[in-house]
Amino acid sequence: TDRLLTSQWLEGRKILDFKDASLEERNTIAMNMFRAWYIPFYHYGTIHGDPHLGNYTVRDDLSLNLLDFGCVRVFPPQFIQGVINLYHALLENDNERAVHAFESWGFKDLSKEQLETLIIWARFLYAPVMDDKVRKIGEVTNGVFGREIAQEVHEKLKAQGGSISIPREFVFMDRAALGLGSVFLHLKAEINWYRVFNELIEGFDTKKLETQQSQALSKFGIDKAD
Repeated sequence: TDRLLTSQWLEGRKILDFKDASLEERNTIAMNMFRAWYIPFYHYGTIHGDPHLGNYTVRDDLSLNLLDFGCVRVFPPQFIQGVINLYHALLENDNERAVHAFESWGFKDLSKEQLETLIIWARFLYAPVMDDKVRKIGEVTNGVFGREIAQEVHEKLKAQGGSISIPREFVFMDRAALGLGSVFLHLKAEINWYRVFNELIEGFDTKKLETQQSQALSKFGIDKAD
């Protein structure tokens, strides 16, 4: 019935079992992780918002078992366009375009100081896809990916006073980005993330996304994003 949940046993190994695997194997797993999260995001406007180490296992062929779909978000196509617009704004140091991107995410009435602080956070999140070169995703501070920069941004926003409402969509995307970044760090993956990302978003069109999203959601009786 519509109210019945069923389970299926999936064979797979923990991601940490592959920390000492060959670089080729680690990169393959990292790419499979990247595709598992971001192809649904950029092609259908949906994301699994909880990519911690207990929510996936690795199969013998290095493909993935993805677990626990209790934290999934459906995004309006305009939000996805805003993610891409912010990327190009950062590449071109275009603050006006960045403001428009943040507004499409749901941020409102940002002051100049608040914008500059959010851009610090955005540059951290987008850093792996900003340079056309093979690189690791980043570094870990005190065991947590992004802790130091998050603390800096929090303190700056607090010092600037006023109130800033964090859109729920931003929280989901941010959580996914940090969770995946942590996985890539554990794997010590070395990939040209710039090229991977630009291939993924090449030819992006909100109308096409809207059609693909509508068809997918209708198939499973899920409501569209607001």
